[in-house]
Amino acid sequence: MKTASDVIARLASDPARSALVMDFDGVLAPIVDDPATSALLPGAAGVLDVLSRHLGMVGLLSGRPVSFLRERVPGESVVLMGSYGVETWVDGGIRVLPSVAQWKPAVAEAEAELRRVFAAADSPGIHVEGKGLAVAVHWRQATDRVAARRMVEQVVTDIAARTGLRREPGKLVEELRTPVDEDKGTGLRRAIRAAGVDAVAYAGDDRGDLPAFAAVLALGGDALVVGGIDIAPEVAAVDGVAFSDPEEFLVWMKELATVLDAQI
Repeated sequence: MKTASDVIARLASDPARSALVMDFDGVLAPIVDDPATSALLPGAAGVLDVLSRHLGMVGLLSGRPVSFLRERVPGESVVLMGSYGVETWVDGGIRVLPSVAQWKPAVAEAEAELRRVFAAADSPGIHVEGKGLAVAVHWRQATDRVAARRMVEQVVTDIAARTGLRREPGKLVEELRTPVDEDKGTGLRRAIRAAGVDAVAYAGDDRGDLPAFAAVLALGGDALVVGGIDIAPEVAAVDGVAFSDPEEFLVWMKELATVLDAQI
């Protein structure tokens, strides 16, 4: 079975032809009750900068909008891919796949209805998050999570049926996304082709990362599974190197950076 040290050795064997791509929440940032307050772990920005000076590509592939990632990751060296890979920060602006952009009105309609429904339901602890090309409903802060989950699932399912948007579950969250055949797997493959790299590792923590895990393993790369208290069984079962939490993953990133620096 491959170890964390094995992945470092592989990426460091030919850095210019290697890539490290990661999710944001739950990987570089701890999961928090209020999604708006999510932030990089202390020291993570500096490590990303070091890694991006050595590797052929360092990228973030998140369900968050690119604008969110741009606010939290300084500089231009890290490739930013948001909304599950359908939007990218390019030349100082956001590029969206045309097939996805046409669904913006449906997403806006769904977000407005979700806000109206949960405001009228007087449901404390349920939070609607607009994500531009998707909309999420979180219930991490709900007192009765079981009841909140049932309510959210029913409302999201009904709206998905009316709007044609795709329902996607996650950690104490339900999302409505565009029904386009795009996910983190297709986004990762697109980024790999653009960067022209051979050895790739992908780090994720949730169900939305499963397509990226499948893609990186199919390409002969490495899956880095960052755990946590709410990790889904199918994510924990991915054939990869396991980390207990974002803090342990950051330690590994620092080790990789140290090895790469020593090779100069």
